[in-house]
Amino acid sequence: MFGLGKYSDETIIQKIKSGDEKILIYLYKDYFKLIKNFILKNSGEEDQVDDILQETIIALWRNVQKPSFLLHSKFSTYVLAITKNIWFKELKKKSKLIRIDHSNQHSLKTNTPEPPIDQSIILQLVQEMDETCRKLLSYFYFDGMNNNTIAEKLNFANSNTVKSKKYQCFKKLQQQVLKHYVKEDLL
Repeated sequence: MFGLGKYSDETIIQKIKSGDEKILIYLYKDYFKLIKNFILKNSGEEDQVDDILQETIIALWRNVQKPSFLLHSKFSTYVLAITKNIWFKELKKKSKLIRIDHSNQHSLKTNTPEPPIDQSIILQLVQEMDETCRKLLSYFYFDGMNNNTIAEKLNFANSNTVKSKKYQCFKKLQQQVLKHYVKEDLL
């Protein structure tokens, strides 16, 4: 690690708070593999890793510099949570662009809209989920609650915990849909 050794979570936080920019090299080296693995496992490309890593380190630096910053987990867990948020926003942007592109192509081909998804199937699968996932997805998607409000209602540590759990619940739902249904069942 270029003579930097291995730092404890507390030491990393102290160095960031004191403005020690040498810790940036350590952060880049120490968390590169973790972030790379996450990006590649979640529809990412090798050339996107550096950009996401850089955005993560910048967000991390800014967050730790805040006087109100408190670490409620391992530092690596916190780094990964920031990476996930950044990466999923990136994927969301891409999916919107793809949807816009597909909808333009569709409207050029025909004027008939795609049939709506049979929501009763999705509703049934949500009802079969554990209580925490049911409530979380319902609060977010149906009641329009923000992550901080959901964290309070479900007694979660913070909004990052909500984001992580929401992602896990949504992935479970997605797996159930793919496991039990084909596209024609949903339309």
